[in-house]
Amino acid sequence: MAGQLSSRSDFTETFAIHVALKAARKSNHYGKNPAVKKAAEVLCKELESERSIYGRQLKMINLMEKGVSIADLGRKLKSSRRTVFRYLNNLEDAGVSIDLKNGRYFVDKNVSRLLKA
Repeated sequence: MAGQLSSRSDFTETFAIHVALKAARKSNHYGKNPAVKKAAEVLCKELESERSIYGRQLKMINLMEKGVSIADLGRKLKSSRRTVFRYLNNLEDAGVSIDLKNGRYFVDKNVSRLLKA
C-alpha cells in the first residue's frame, strides 16, 4: 500500500490519509500495538519524503508560501518544468488556491499551516 500511495498524485486523498495517520499517532491510538505504530510512522515518513509525489507537493506548498518561480521550483524539486506544472495542476484540482504575481507562485500562509497541523 505504501508504494501505491507514494506513486499516486491524488493530493486530496493522500492528504486525508496522512492527516489521519498523524492524528492517530498523536492521540496514542496505537499504544498497545507497537508494530502498527511503527508501520504508521514509516508510512508517514514515506509520504513526507521527496521520493513521493505527495512529499514533493508538500515541499512546493512550503516554497510557494514565500513566492517562487517555476525555474526555482524545478531546481529545488529536481523535477522538469512540465512536472512542476503537473504538480501545480494537481494542487489546484485539490482546491489549493495558487496565485501568480510577477512570475512567482504563491499560496496562502494558512494552507501551509493546515498542512503542518
